[in-house]
Amino acid sequence: MANATIIDIFLENAREHPKDTIIMYKREQGAEYRAVSWRELHETVSAFACGLMKLGMKPGDRMGILSSNRYEWIIADLGCMMAGGADVPVYHTNTPDQCAYIIKDSKARFVVVEDRQQLDKILLKEKGLTLKTIILMQGECPKRKDIILYSDLLAMGGKNAGALAGRLEKIARSIDPSKMATIVYTSGTTGPPKGCMVSHGNTVYVLRSIDDLIQIDPATNLSLMVLPLSHFYPRISGYYYNIFKRVPFAIAESIDTLAKNMMEVRPTYFTSVPRIFEKVYGRIRSGVQQGPLLKRMIFSAAVGIGRLRSRRINAQRRISPLLSLAFGIADALVFKKIRGMLGGRLRFAVSAGAPLSAAVGEFIHSIGIQVIEFYGLTETLGGTMTTFQKCRYGTVGMPMPGFEVRIADDGEILIRGNNFMGYCNKPALTREILRDGWCYTGDMGYWDGDGFLVINDRKKDLIVTSGGKKISPQNIENMIKKIPLVSNAMVYGDKRNYLTALITLDRGDLKDYATQRNISGVPFEDLARSPEVLQSLQRGIDRMNGDLAKFESIKKFTVLPREFSQDDGEITPTLKIKRKSITERFRKEIDSMYEGNS
Repeated sequence: MANATIIDIFLENAREHPKDTIIMYKREQGAEYRAVSWRELHETVSAFACGLMKLGMKPGDRMGILSSNRYEWIIADLGCMMAGGADVPVYHTNTPDQCAYIIKDSKARFVVVEDRQQLDKILLKEKGLTLKTIILMQGECPKRKDIILYSDLLAMGGKNAGALAGRLEKIARSIDPSKMATIVYTSGTTGPPKGCMVSHGNTVYVLRSIDDLIQIDPATNLSLMVLPLSHFYPRISGYYYNIFKRVPFAIAESIDTLAKNMMEVRPTYFTSVPRIFEKVYGRIRSGVQQGPLLKRMIFSAAVGIGRLRSRRINAQRRISPLLSLAFGIADALVFKKIRGMLGGRLRFAVSAGAPLSAAVGEFIHSIGIQVIEFYGLTETLGGTMTTFQKCRYGTVGMPMPGFEVRIADDGEILIRGNNFMGYCNKPALTREILRDGWCYTGDMGYWDGDGFLVINDRKKDLIVTSGGKKISPQNIENMIKKIPLVSNAMVYGDKRNYLTALITLDRGDLKDYATQRNISGVPFEDLARSPEVLQSLQRGIDRMNGDLAKFESIKKFTVLPREFSQDDGEITPTLKIKRKSITERFRKEIDSMYEGNS
C-alpha cells in the first residue's frame, strides 16, 4: 500500500476540490446546519496549526482533546497533526481523575477543552501535569497566561500564517508514515485505560483496506457522525474515511438528537454501535405492539417478506418476481414510513464495537437498510468486515485486504497485518498482546461453514460455573435485550451453580407501557419493579430459556431501579458494560439471588 499520511490526503483533496462541501455542522443547538468547503476547512486547520506553532508546539509534541463531537474537535485533530504533533482524545464524560491520568500518562504539553466544565476538570487536577497551554473552545477564559481561547488561537495563527506558511508546509510534508498520529486510550472495561499509539501509516493502511471492500461515491452520499470521536472506530470509519473519499459528512448534535438530526441531514449512511441499532429495533417493535391488531398483522407479514428477501440477497440467490412484488407492497405499506423517520435516504449503516445480533441486523436489512459489520481492535485498526456482496448477519465478516486472521487452539482470535506501535509507557503489556507478529485480541470466536467469523465473547468474560460449564454471557445478554422493555443486562454465575441476571429497563419504553395501560403518577423505580412488569419480563425470560441449554438458562433476575450509568463507571463511553464495576456496585442484589443455594 502506497506511503501516505492523513495530512497528505487532506492537503491533496483541499487543493483538488476547494469548493466542494466536506463538513456540515451547527454553530449552536437548534441552529441550521452550516456547510464547510475544503478551502475553508484547510484555511481554518492551517490557522490552528500556525497558532500551535506560535505557542511553541514542536513536531512530536502531544496535545489532548477533551470535548464532545463538534467542528472544533476536527480542526484541533487535523491542526495538531499538520503541525507534526500527535493528539490524545479524552472522552468528554470522563471524570477529573480519568482526564488527569490520560494527560499525565501521554505527557501531553497542550490540551484543548470544550468549555468551563471540561476546563475545571483539568484545573482540579493540574498539579503534576506537564501542560504548557490549555486552549478553551468556548466560555469565559480565566486570566492566566497558560490558558487561551480557541478563537484567539485561530486569530493568532491566521495573523502569522504568511510568515509560517513555508515552515508549516515543510513540517506537514515531511511527516513520515511511521510517525505517531494519535494516542487512543481504551475505554477500560477491565482496568485503567491503555494508550494505543497509532501511526499515520497504520491509519492510511486500514482506510485503503476498507476502500478495497466498499466503494462509496462522494457525489451521491452523505454521512452523519454520531459516535464520540474520542473512540478510534468512528474516526476511522467515519470522518477519516470521509476525508479519504471526499464524502461530505454532518456532525450530529448528540446521540439524544439522532432522530432529529437524521431528519435534518437525510444521510445515506452512518456509523454506529450495536446498542443504537438495538434501541432502534426495540423502539420500532414497541410502537407496533401498541397499535391495533391489523397494524401488527401487516407489520409482521411485511417483516417476514423483508427477512426472506434479506436472506436470499445475502445468500446471493435470485429474487423471484413474486418476492419482488411482495417486497414492493411491504415497502409501500410499512418500510418506507420507517425509513422516512430516519431521513428517507438511508441505504446502509456500519456497526462495530461489539457483535450485532443476527436478529437485529436482519431486521434492519429487512426494512431496506443494509448493515455492514466491521471488526478490529484499536491495536490492529482492522481485521474482518462484511460487505454489500458478502454479508452474513450474526458474523463479523471475512478478513479484510492486508489482514490475516486465525483462531488459536483455545478459541482466541488472532490478527496480523497492521499492528499498532504499542501501548504508551507499557512495554510489558505490549509484548503480552503482540507475539510473533500476531495480536492476541482477547476475543473468542470461530469460522462458520462459509468462512465468516463469529465472535463468541471476551476471553476474560467467560463464565465458568461450579459445575465446570463454560458459558458466553454476551450471547445471553443479547437475547435478554430483545425482551420488550429491557435496555441492558449483565449475566452473572462465575463459580456458581446457576446463572442470574441484572436487568435495566428503557425509560421511554416503560413510559409507553404505562400510558398504554392508563398508569400515571407512578415513579419509574416503582413501575420497573411492579408485579405486571416483572411478570412480563419473566415470560420473556422463560421463552428465551427455551432456546438455551439448561446450564445456560437464567434462573433468577433482578430489575435495577435505573439504567447502567457511565458517570458511575458501569458502562464505557462506547456503551459496553463494565462487569467488575457492576458486580461490585450491585453485590448485594447479586448475592440475594443465591441465598439459600450452595
